[in-house]
Amino acid sequence: MRGATHRRAKQMCESIGLCALALGLLGGCRDADGDDNDDDPACTSAKCDALESSSDAGTSESGTDTLPEPSAIDLACWEREDDAFNANRLAFTDSALRWSCADVDSTPSIERGQEYCEYFSIVALPPSPSYPNPEPLILGRNLGAEAADGQTPIPVDLDSEQVAALENAADSIVGACVFTSWNADIDAPCGDTCDATDVLGVPVEPEVFRMKFDPNTNEAALALIDDCTGLLPTEGDPADPDDPYHDAFFRACHLNADINETQHRKSDNVICAASVRLAECGCAVASGAPLAETLAPPTDLGFRLGGWSGPEVLPPGCRYEDVVDGAQALVVCNLTGAEVLQNAAELKSYCRDRFADDVVVHIAVEADAIVCDPPTGGPYADACAAHPWVLTP
Repeated sequence: MRGATHRRAKQMCESIGLCALALGLLGGCRDADGDDNDDDPACTSAKCDALESSSDAGTSESGTDTLPEPSAIDLACWEREDDAFNANRLAFTDSALRWSCADVDSTPSIERGQEYCEYFSIVALPPSPSYPNPEPLILGRNLGAEAADGQTPIPVDLDSEQVAALENAADSIVGACVFTSWNADIDAPCGDTCDATDVLGVPVEPEVFRMKFDPNTNEAALALIDDCTGLLPTEGDPADPDDPYHDAFFRACHLNADINETQHRKSDNVICAASVRLAECGCAVASGAPLAETLAPPTDLGFRLGGWSGPEVLPPGCRYEDVVDGAQALVVCNLTGAEVLQNAAELKSYCRDRFADDVVVHIAVEADAIVCDPPTGGPYADACAAHPWVLTP
């Protein structure tokens, strides 16, 4: 009944709403004193964090089964699985892998922009007597490959004259939320002087509009796909139909945790889960092209941005401002004077709350280009559907 116990543990966590709290409190492989138990033979790899451990469950003094203690990785995987299978925002479709630009709620503000989509704001304050030609402000833009490298200033510091100018321009467009999926390691074909429309007076050029974080690169995306297709995850126990590793998303999430320790990210888990199923089902690109380069073409600026209703349908008030026509790597969403004034303390948070859940990263999957030959005797080959990358709950 080990698998049933796993299921009850998840249901208990969900019913009392402690998953988010437990992510910060629970750890795997700890002894009674709370020390890391690296010498324990049952704790030989990151897999020991899973519910698979024989020490997870026990029997209470009354003789009834006790629930296993879910690990932090288990809880993160369950939360990301809930995101991926949201009925209105499915991550896995016949034609695409998808997730929103919004970082998960637990992401510290200094680390926002982890989903192959970074975002910041631009403000062009209205002219006033003391500021007849104000320079545009770039707020909350990441400055380097690591979060420790910091961001441009977060707040819009306003004096009384500027407040009055914004009040008089309450319905005018004076700001923008910018979402970019332009990979940090991809140069624009046109160099630093691209023929693109300025955004509120800020030229669309790599230094400003290209992502900065080290994980937000084409190289990282290619490596993730290659790793998740080449290093297949732990298989479930064939004798236990309720083993959590029979869940394709769960076992891929644990593999991603082993490889990258990014089980908290939506993007990495969606990519890894689809890659794992493609590998388990013997899938390849019909032309012979590498799967990784087909899903994450090095010739593109980055993954395309769109909306939940389609890869080219943006939320109201948003538009593409591409450095390369058709790239769909830069989305600009308008902000009024009233919005800027009301959210001057941190427009980046407002951009996340207002737009980021509806600006969606799309990895295009051409079903006709994928051919699959499930391996005989493969542990999950019998469950391969026509489109194996379309995971279901």
